[in-house]
Amino acid sequence: MSLFSKTHFVLWPQKESTEIYSSKQENNTFSFDISLWKEQSPQDLRPLILYLQKNKIKSCQVLIPDDIVLTRSFVYDSKISSIEKKEVISLAQGFTPFDIDPGAVSYQLVNNSSKTIIRTTIYDHQKLEILKLNLAKTGVKITSSWPVSFAVSHLINTFFHQEYFLLYPYADKQYTLILAKGKDVFLTINLKGPSLDIQKTINYSKLYFFTAIKKIFLPHHQPPDIISTTSLEKTPFDPTQIAQNLKQPSNLPLPVVSLLSSPRPPNLDIIKTMKDISPVNPGSNINSTSPMPSDKKNVLPIIAVFILTAALASVVIWFVLNRADSSSPLGQAETLTPTQIPSLIPTPTTAEISKDLKLQVLNATDINGQAASLKESLTSLGFTDITVGNSKETLDTNQIQLKISTEASVSAYFKNKLADIFPATYDPTLKDNSTYDVVFIIGTDLRDQDQVTPTTEVTPTAAEASPTAEVTPTVTVEPTVTTTPAE
Repeated sequence: MSLFSKTHFVLWPQKESTEIYSSKQENNTFSFDISLWKEQSPQDLRPLILYLQKNKIKSCQVLIPDDIVLTRSFVYDSKISSIEKKEVISLAQGFTPFDIDPGAVSYQLVNNSSKTIIRTTIYDHQKLEILKLNLAKTGVKITSSWPVSFAVSHLINTFFHQEYFLLYPYADKQYTLILAKGKDVFLTINLKGPSLDIQKTINYSKLYFFTAIKKIFLPHHQPPDIISTTSLEKTPFDPTQIAQNLKQPSNLPLPVVSLLSSPRPPNLDIIKTMKDISPVNPGSNINSTSPMPSDKKNVLPIIAVFILTAALASVVIWFVLNRADSSSPLGQAETLTPTQIPSLIPTPTTAEISKDLKLQVLNATDINGQAASLKESLTSLGFTDITVGNSKETLDTNQIQLKISTEASVSAYFKNKLADIFPATYDPTLKDNSTYDVVFIIGTDLRDQDQVTPTTEVTPTAAEASPTAEVTPTVTVEPTVTTTPAE
């Protein structure tokens, strides 16, 4: 570092303390017994404020722990160009230890061969609001704020660009398992214990990359025992050596080295722009499409009306022309044989029902993507308010639950429209005050019905002891359920 170069600072709020790091070679770390994740008074913050003022620290970058910012990925088994945020949130429901605020969710669509990966970052809105209030009281300007996993992946990208796992220690016997490709993070899971079983996460990694990822970076100092039936390519990383290679103080943690090594850090400020988050995660270099609000119009009814109108017009024209022929100058009327008269045989019709009904589709099987497939079929019928998820019970038959007040017309409609793709028993047991008007529960393999629609699965959650859950929408939430060991 040049003698006259500007000193840069990184503030890292820990669970019960606040750490400050600088790019100086000496006296470059300082710790305060202050938790910025709890609302503090100006008097409580006074030691931190005095330190900032004494060292003339007017601005800094902030690191956000990966229990405050969670990264999850969901997979569509087809290429899509857009998805509504509410559907992304429904995929993530149940996989976060905090309530999801729509303003604290960002996502990116990554088209990969025949699949679409939905990389989703979810912030603990309540905790970040408290952090913002406390930082505002200190008067320090935040130039950028990074999840720890993002900072680590950007550093790894300086020398490794393929898919990998990385186990980052953030406390005693506590680790964040990061799945990334280059600098793009696809999944973060917080793990505890001297022995870590990551086999399910490895299995689910092939949902993203078509093959199980075997490359894993481990801390060179006292790495934990890794339980895995897959033969892994283990590479130890030494933060001290990496810092020296990047001409940074060797005593600094890896994420701090990453931020201090970037001369112009990308404009990533979770704290300031949380309410105006772009759906595209920053720093992505994968061939991807930014999701736009989905406003798809169902053109099938329009096409059907057009075809019917054309058919009727043809009949009318045929009839008029034949009448004109009958009034010939000879005054002779032609006798039409039965084979000359077009036959319009009315086909049975089903009374339409309101398309404003609230529908829920639940997958009660272990086959990923079934709920999303059925949702596509319901969408093609004109329904727009459709929620998908996994059923808590396992069934071997399909069921459609209805409200008694609408049972007659609704059941007749769906028996006609879904007879070929979703044969089911009808159960009018929903109460009139139920949230949903109709609930579809999938208990069989819909692929046997020759239905072709995109499928969805859910990824691992950080709250489960072993990842084992899926989301029904046509999207596969990757290691959501299957890759998230309990903390």
